[in-house]
Amino acid sequence: MRSTPLFTTIQYRLGQVRQQLGFESPLSMADYAEVERWLPVSAYALFRTMTVADQQHSLRVCRGLQERGCQERDMLAAALLHDVGKAEGRVPFWTRPTIVLGKRLMPALLQRSVLPPEQIEYSQGPRWRRSLSYAWYHAEVGALLAAAAGLSERAVLYIRTHHQPHGPAAELHQVDEVS
Repeated sequence: MRSTPLFTTIQYRLGQVRQQLGFESPLSMADYAEVERWLPVSAYALFRTMTVADQQHSLRVCRGLQERGCQERDMLAAALLHDVGKAEGRVPFWTRPTIVLGKRLMPALLQRSVLPPEQIEYSQGPRWRRSLSYAWYHAEVGALLAAAAGLSERAVLYIRTHHQPHGPAAELHQVDEVS
């Protein structure tokens, strides 16, 4: 029996919920050694700020790219840090389904609810609005963090554009969508 696209999407999203609720095992020493292979020391510390679920996801994306034959250092480093804009409590669990559902059901309302990236950190508004804004703009925030951690301009570009299906990081986007 073939799965419908809607069923596949629901199944994938439920898997993400399970991961975010803490059912992921921490990375092994071998996993962290693999991460160190692709990231400079300064960026490795940034990787460690992510949740276990996001670390596992990022490593799956990195490995998925390698399975497709990718050996470009910048792309693999970007894969490991593409969601770092969600780290350090910027994007609590509840915001993830809110963003996914909001994009499908109420995109205009969601767009009006988020703050521009340059205003998020300094906003005096409600915490829920900052959280949604970080979730919405996590690629931009992550790119800024990666640049500050010393990643190359190309890796930063890949992080910034990882949600663009036809952008510079199209291959990263494809693997991210199924990992």
